[in-house]
Amino acid sequence: MKQAILLTHGPIGEALIDAVTGIMGVTEGLHALAVTDRSADEIKQRLLSLVNQPSAIEEGVLIMASLKGGSCWNVSVEVAVNHPSVRVISGVNLSMVLSFMTKRDEADIDELLDIVAKDGIRGITPFEKKPSHS
Repeated sequence: MKQAILLTHGPIGEALIDAVTGIMGVTEGLHALAVTDRSADEIKQRLLSLVNQPSAIEEGVLIMASLKGGSCWNVSVEVAVNHPSVRVISGVNLSMVLSFMTKRDEADIDELLDIVAKDGIRGITPFEKKPSHS
């Protein structure tokens, strides 16, 4: 089974997993890791313990990081470079996590990366308020 790691600043990843639990009732293969109060080496070691699991190596891991360019992104990319089955995407949001959970069995890890990215963007929709006519 493909795995996802939500690598975030603070408890955002845990909150997203709680939301997924409330919506879907299932979170198998979904992991949260906060970078708060952890060194880059400690974050890397925790990531490696997840990406080196047999199912992760076989089917793939998608690391969803908080921000591109931040510590979450930098450590994720460092891990992904040396692990052929690991992909990284930034800007984690609930639409992305739900997309991963519902579509991970339908696509390989590269297709899933593209699907999750598109669904994450599709979930961002501004409400355009019409001017009132007085």
